[in-house]
Amino acid sequence: MLLLVLSSTLIISMLTPLEPIDYLFAALSTNLNVSPFGLIMVSDILLLIAGYWLASSLNAFLSVGGSLSDFLAHAYSRLSRVNRSLNRKGLVSLSVALLIIALSYVPAILNAVLLQFELHVLMHVSLLFAGSLIYVGFRRLSSNMRLLSYLLGCKAMAVFGAYLLVSPVVLYSYFPYYEQAQAGVAMVAMCAASDATIIPLWLKRYFSGA
Repeated sequence: MLLLVLSSTLIISMLTPLEPIDYLFAALSTNLNVSPFGLIMVSDILLLIAGYWLASSLNAFLSVGGSLSDFLAHAYSRLSRVNRSLNRKGLVSLSVALLIIALSYVPAILNAVLLQFELHVLMHVSLLFAGSLIYVGFRRLSSNMRLLSYLLGCKAMAVFGAYLLVSPVVLYSYFPYYEQAQAGVAMVAMCAASDATIIPLWLKRYFSGA
């Protein structure tokens, strides 16, 4: 229930016409001198988390509801069978989620998204869906493989961040070069922080299970 409340709050704050979270990020950018590009990445990560939590909440609802309703039990069983047969090792859902995230940061697409409200909302919905797909894919993986998948995704983000940092050209016309470089630094820093916490945990689980 808590995850459903949290995910719903994030979704409402990002998908309503006023998008209150945008006003919050604008205030943070002004008062803390934080790159708006970096805050866009934070909002995208929050959307992925919200989608993940929402899918987790729906899964818990169907699982519990299955004990109370034959219809929900049948629906949950069918969805589980489809996921097992079509989404082996989570490759399909994780690949689609990765594709959605990658497309969101194609310069031409992101530049257009920042200038058109309809595309902005569509991008948010797409990232929310990608977060749900990550949950669906992770259900097909062991805990160690989930951590490894997260680390691989983080490495991809770090490589992209490093490119933003050293690129001699501005990729996103909406932001000046220094903000692009700041965003690159933030991406590399987030990956380094994740490595410092996730890698020791992954190694501990890997060798304790060996």
